[in-house]
Amino acid sequence: PVMGHKRAFGTDTVPGCYDDFEHADLIILVGSNTAWCHPVLFQRIKKHKENNPQLKIVVIDPRHTQTCDIADLFLSVKPGSDAFLFNGLLHYLKDCDALDWAYIEQHVEGFAATLQAAKDNTGSIPKTAAACELSEADVAEFFRLFAKTPKVVTVFSQGINQSASGTDKCNAIINCHLATGRIGQPGMGPFSMT
Repeated sequence: PVMGHKRAFGTDTVPGCYDDFEHADLIILVGSNTAWCHPVLFQRIKKHKENNPQLKIVVIDPRHTQTCDIADLFLSVKPGSDAFLFNGLLHYLKDCDALDWAYIEQHVEGFAATLQAAKDNTGSIPKTAAACELSEADVAEFFRLFAKTPKVVTVFSQGINQSASGTDKCNAIINCHLATGRIGQPGMGPFSMT
């Protein structure tokens, strides 16, 4: 995540804290069997879900693991396709008018080129679903959840960070948070768990 953070923020900074888990209304776990690899944090997330039935949890991982026990939606992505999924999400957020243009104008550089790259990379739910080997319905549900839920924490771990294209995957996740202004506030942000 170091290079992804440096590319996005100019420094290796995680723009969130563990307390964000208890403030989130949507937690996305990407490339992590959190139940086994981060059991204390998994128990914290599980307890938050028990105390807040409105909380939605999405698990994105090629493998069905114990972490899926708390998932409302499990996306068994094709290995290595995470960047396609989040680029597709970025394009979807633009199409459904879920971007925070004031935040982008004030805090983001190079957004037009990033948005065009995301469109060229996937461009639609069917193309995203095909690239990730997922059902269109599941991709649409994930995109809809992200778009309609302001307090989103996306937790990513070794499945992203240790990938050969980990920097691009990390930035694809961060880009969705930057584009919606869901960063640096309680219950919001991309969170690299290492």
